Amino acid sequence: MGAASHPHQGFADQALRQLGAWPALTVCRAVDGAGRGLKVGTRQIVHLHAPDEAEVYLTRPVVQRMADALTDSGGVTIEPGADWVRVRLDHPGDLTLLGSLVSVAIKTSTPVVPHRRIPPCPHAQTAAREQSTTCRGGGER
Repeated sequence: MGAASHPHQGFADQALRQLGAWPALTVCRAVDGAGRGLKVGTRQIVHLHAPDEAEVYLTRPVVQRMADALTDSGGVTIEPGADWVRVRLDHPGDLTLLGSLVSVAIKTSTPVVPHRRIPPCPHAQTAAREQSTTCRGGGER
């Protein structure tokens, strides 16, 4: 997310404009009627109730797994046992943090598809090619 600034526009407005352009997200009214939101399918994952704050739905297990990193960021507030986190939006870098958390929220809110085979990492592919070449190369006789 670029941090280009528009005069008289709050960071929440910038976030809504930028994130609303993502193909997976749709802009909507926040479910509680206060402010705007973003949803994946029918699930709202972002609420923008104030010009300087966003709430992001990450799910409790994700919040627990990421708690240290979220807290260390200095811009995220976690309520104990909550599925949502609050992100302060008062600096252009906060938009980048929000974009990263929204990416996680999209992933946690997207229906699970059946597992497909994960291809090997590039290192493993290179090592396999090198071993194959060594074996076929005829070694010492």
